[in-house]
Amino acid sequence: MASGRNPATSEAESTTGNILTSALDMLKVEDAETRKKAVEFLGSVSVATVNAYGKWITSVKAVADACTAMGHVFSQSELCDFLAVAAKGMDSKRAGTKAVNDATFYIYMDVMENYQKTDANLRLHYPRIIIDLISILDKGVDTRGGAVGVYGIERYYQERKVSAPQEDPSTSYVARPIASPRPHAGQNVAAFGEGLVDNLSHVTGRAKKDLEQSLSNLQPADIKKVTDLSMNYKRLQKYSKLTKPEELKKEVEKDLGRKLTDNQLQHAVNSIRKTKIYIENVLDGKFVPHGTHGINHVKHNLEYGYQLMGLIEPRRRRAN
Repeated sequence: MASGRNPATSEAESTTGNILTSALDMLKVEDAETRKKAVEFLGSVSVATVNAYGKWITSVKAVADACTAMGHVFSQSELCDFLAVAAKGMDSKRAGTKAVNDATFYIYMDVMENYQKTDANLRLHYPRIIIDLISILDKGVDTRGGAVGVYGIERYYQERKVSAPQEDPSTSYVARPIASPRPHAGQNVAAFGEGLVDNLSHVTGRAKKDLEQSLSNLQPADIKKVTDLSMNYKRLQKYSKLTKPEELKKEVEKDLGRKLTDNQLQHAVNSIRKTKIYIENVLDGKFVPHGTHGINHVKHNLEYGYQLMGLIEPRRRRAN
């Protein structure tokens, strides 16, 4: 397995560029064009994304995507090294839990038993699948913002083997314009990828130009929430078609890998019914904070329902 300094203890004082170089070196990725592509990808990532996922996952994802984009296929032993390197950046408390250890071992055993038998295109995308799994284990969401419970990771892993080879990793990175300042000092929407705007256009029916303007006025935390919901909109649609509470409860619990109380189910049902309203109110800035704590309770309650279903990232994980 790959070895090197422990990034978990030094990530805070390291730049993403240094972490990227370290990861490339540990993985022995020596091709100049692949390394250049990784630097290019990482350079287009927004600060908000780095804050949400952490420097280590963001940097290793850039390596995985660059290797795929440049046709660099890992050998079986190199992929095991990639798993080890990706996992090094996990929070030590989470990394030591039985659920995470079991999930990591499951991935390792699958690589050892099945990797050599898979087709070349799937092997090309395997690093991207692994960094998604590590992101789920560490942050509760994959690198595309989709929330997955740790006990649902085996099913996610098998589904990702089908979906990942159909993707072009380059499309999730959009180069920053050299000189195109926004009228508002908000987020560079392009850095989040056109996929976000496309998804939101599908959900809300709004023009892409209008959505870009709305997103540019949002705080990073709210952009992350609407990103999570738009990425999980198919799940929300599936839930909305289940009219009987017991059917919904069963489906949500199956996806999460854990039980919900009746009170939690009520919150979930309310949030499902109001998803489109929630997204549009966030985009329009209509959730005005109330009271001395600066909280809009309607917004807070809806977000609690989405968190219960694993559709947006819990607040405690955003502090990373």
